[in-house]
Amino acid sequence: MRLALLTSEPADTARGSGTAMAVTRLRAALALCGVEAPVLRAAPTVPGATFARWRFNRTLAPRALDRYDAVLGVNGDGWRIADRLQVPYVALVKALYGAAIPFERHPARALLAAHARWEALGVRGATLVVTPSQFAADRAADSYGVHRELLRVVPEPFDTQAWRAALPQRTSAAARVLCVAHLYPRKRVVDLLDAWPMVRRANPSARLDVVGGGPQLRRLVHRATGLPDCYLHGHVDHPAILEYYARADAFCLPSAQETFGYAAVEAMASGLPVVIAAAGALPEVCAGAVMEAAELGAPHALAAAIVRALDTPARERAALLNPTRAAAFAPDAVARQLIDVVNEAIELRQRRAAGRA
Repeated sequence: MRLALLTSEPADTARGSGTAMAVTRLRAALALCGVEAPVLRAAPTVPGATFARWRFNRTLAPRALDRYDAVLGVNGDGWRIADRLQVPYVALVKALYGAAIPFERHPARALLAAHARWEALGVRGATLVVTPSQFAADRAADSYGVHRELLRVVPEPFDTQAWRAALPQRTSAAARVLCVAHLYPRKRVVDLLDAWPMVRRANPSARLDVVGGGPQLRRLVHRATGLPDCYLHGHVDHPAILEYYARADAFCLPSAQETFGYAAVEAMASGLPVVIAAAGALPEVCAGAVMEAAELGAPHALAAAIVRALDTPARERAALLNPTRAAAFAPDAVARQLIDVVNEAIELRQRRAAGRA
């Protein structure tokens, strides 16, 4: 089987965030099952990601894609040619821009609205639509008017065994809390900073490491001024980021909007107790792990959950149980799920062509 992966997202995680990681890991997972899936990606442009996406989709040629068994459009990329392809077009919803709009400010909100329109066109023109969580499937149905019978939930692939093999062996010198996120407003890292003084009063040895770049970095650095043992490190690439997970005792991501949440899965794979907000896909993805879901936008509740996560019993249980939960997203198993969806899309398209669907 040969599949084409279309994406206008930047290839590096500093700019492409979780989508870049998801595309890279998906291609590797498919390769484990003998599926070739070259990534057809937009070239970087000076005006920015929005123009790059527009131009990428304007220049796609349907005939060049008909030699594949199916075309997978990340976040709806390929929307302009979906109805002209001779093979199935499957939309992979990872960003879910429409659901992210309420959490952003202008001008970012206006740009997200443009991306949401394109994503919507892609999912509406798709043979089938794949989301990485049931939360994302529900929001895609609500935001984009996708018929629920066309939605399929396939999680993102994650190799827990490889992650743990690469994880350094370290001993924490303090009660260290780690947050890893691309710093958009919807990640709600501001709630974590507001909760931090309460955590410190309960646990004076606690330390907070926030890893990630993004549009909110400067604002959050200013907000963190004067907070004890609170460090914002900016973007850190793999494998250097493994050092932060290895030295952490607990993980916190109070995000209001995640369609999957790779950072939380990495934390579980590292054996860390996880504190999240009761919002988005994180409660679903972390179900069965040692975790707490605090009320969204409630720093007091978040602080109390972090303090409990730092307790020795929680840390010991997480070290045993959470890697098992992360292993549920094994790459070969996820790839087989997606291959099944692609085969279903091929059959569905053939039935439609024959006038039977």
